[in-house]
Amino acid sequence: MDSFDITAIVNGHREGLLAQPTLLSLRQAIEHSERNGIQVETVIVLDRPDRVTEELVQSFCHRTKNTRVVTVDHGDLGLSRNSGVAAAQGKWIAFLDADDLWGSTWLSAAFKAGEGDPRPIIWHPELSVLFGSNPHLYLHIDMEDPEFEPAALAVTNYWTALCFAPRSLLKRIPYRYTRMSSQIGFEDWSWNMETIAQGWLHKIVPGSGHAVRRKETSLLQQTKSASCLPHASNMFRQLLEKRAKNRTA
Repeated sequence: MDSFDITAIVNGHREGLLAQPTLLSLRQAIEHSERNGIQVETVIVLDRPDRVTEELVQSFCHRTKNTRVVTVDHGDLGLSRNSGVAAAQGKWIAFLDADDLWGSTWLSAAFKAGEGDPRPIIWHPELSVLFGSNPHLYLHIDMEDPEFEPAALAVTNYWTALCFAPRSLLKRIPYRYTRMSSQIGFEDWSWNMETIAQGWLHKIVPGSGHAVRRKETSLLQQTKSASCLPHASNMFRQLLEKRAKNRTA
């Protein structure tokens, strides 16, 4: 039996003082959820953290109930997400990277959407505001939108990693490793395609938003510079087989 409705998993490493506004946005989202009767725990996963990040997180934990720290030595964001899932006790998982921001209503709105639709669904914000390096707005698309084109996932990732999904799913389909020396990366893009291949929908929570920090030296930029590709997926084989079947029907 789940001990909490939601586990908020914060992934950090060397964010330093940039983690302070992230933790403030987390606290505001938790407080909004609890006012709506939703029970939330927090698991903060620190992967090879620096001293400032570790001290800031420990201070937050001492002042915040139902909060735990898990320290790991992966050097890998996908594997660190999996460590957070392994420690979680909530029915739902919500990911937050330690230099990004949630809207204050994100947890409660995503929980309402998830509990209100029994289908196998992974939830995303409607809008991500990307700030810092190359700022822009990123509108997430709903798979049930007529404009959604699954084949486009061959060249672009439709959704950020800050999703809201059942813990049972994340235990069954964990994130894959990043190995830049082999040009394999994009743990969230790979996971998105694998979940689609296994029958899951990706949908948006209307009216919700995140703020995502972009840095010139981010993991995303390093992965692009290494000419990495996502892990192989059966999604495109299934798509081609479905199209061939429709042509002969």
